[in-house]
Amino acid sequence: MEKTTVTIEIKQEVSITLLWIAGGVIAVSSAFLLAPQSAELWPAANLAGVIAGVYLVALLLYALRKPLSAKLRILVGMVALVAMACTAFTWMRMEDQSRWQAEELMKIRAVIGRGIMKNEMPKPLLKTLEAYHQQGARKKKSLADVFRNLQPGVAACSNIHKPMWEGDPMRVIVETLDPDRIVLVSQETYVKGRDPNFKNYDGKTGMVQEKFILTERGISHVSEN
Repeated sequence: MEKTTVTIEIKQEVSITLLWIAGGVIAVSSAFLLAPQSAELWPAANLAGVIAGVYLVALLLYALRKPLSAKLRILVGMVALVAMACTAFTWMRMEDQSRWQAEELMKIRAVIGRGIMKNEMPKPLLKTLEAYHQQGARKKKSLADVFRNLQPGVAACSNIHKPMWEGDPMRVIVETLDPDRIVLVSQETYVKGRDPNFKNYDGKTGMVQEKFILTERGISHVSEN
């Protein structure tokens, strides 16, 4: 059998166009590799936008060359620049809007988190206080002893929260377990509180944190951040 070969000829204009397309794709894609690693997408997207803008300007300068008339080059160039400016303005508005939405969602999450803490944290303390006073006038067990009976295996720095659903991130930590004083503290892992410089229980900074304190007189609540 005779071997046949197929030759594909590509015109110079087509090959140059393909090179421009490939160069643009590579340049814009490289922005996501060059941008600092972050949980936010906008830094990489903004860098890609800047590179895409530079690429489009270079492409315009290449495309709007002679033998095109000067009038046509000016007209097309002005239309292209206006379109790029409108795109950049819309881009910035989208970034501002997305950041505002993210901030609002975190505020809502903080309110929900505080509500869950205020609802769940007092429950073991109220049971402890009730059992403590049910001992009568001749009390034998301290608050800490009663708390340990109700929470087997509990100790200072332990988490007594039972997850309400799979992946429940809430933790209720026993900060203090003294005979006459029990302190529970709970914090959010990534939701910011009122003071960005507040030092949280686990070493983080600025997260939502609530505290409940039990003595034989009752329960007190401190919204720490």
